[in-house]
Amino acid sequence: MEPVDVQVLHFESADGTHLEGDLLSPQNATGTGVVCHPHPLYGGSRNDAVVAALSRALVQTGHRVLRFDFRGTGGSAGEHAGGGAERDDLRAAIEAVEPGDGPLVVAGYSFGADIALSVDHPALVRWVVVAPPLAIIDVDAMAAPTDLRPVHLLVGGHDQFMPADELTNAVAGWPAADVHVFETADHFFGGSHGEITDLVAELLSP
Repeated sequence: MEPVDVQVLHFESADGTHLEGDLLSPQNATGTGVVCHPHPLYGGSRNDAVVAALSRALVQTGHRVLRFDFRGTGGSAGEHAGGGAERDDLRAAIEAVEPGDGPLVVAGYSFGADIALSVDHPALVRWVVVAPPLAIIDVDAMAAPTDLRPVHLLVGGHDQFMPADELTNAVAGWPAADVHVFETADHFFGGSHGEITDLVAELLSP
């Protein structure tokens, strides 16, 4: 893989909360990605292994990537807000990387998947999410379920919070959703991180 420059990026959410993330910049990047981490009250942060797997796939396919900490997590100030203010955190992260006219990919895992699905941007070309519980943000308030841009959903066959068959049924009416089931994985995808990277890289490749 080509060399990647890594720098810590500082920015502010809409209410002035200081946020921090890692900006991964491969040479000759042609797109931008933002990756959201799992629930901060259960150990989620930008250093999560699934977040790293998603970030690797985006870098491999020519995206500069911002993986950031939601408020109250890691290097970010403030307190966890249950999802509402975290949507503003994601919007701020997108603006911080200045995607311009795109292409922009928004990705996330678990809690971060629900936040990702709820936010839109003019430069966004697709969502890529892993194990969305579809319970953090009301689905009716999400952007992705009624959008015509691709929505790639990865889920473990033994997910404890949103079983694969339930997720498949829940998104059956979404116009551009496709579900990819990892038959032997549960919600935490232990041992499957390389497979996540490989599949997402394949989905993002021209």
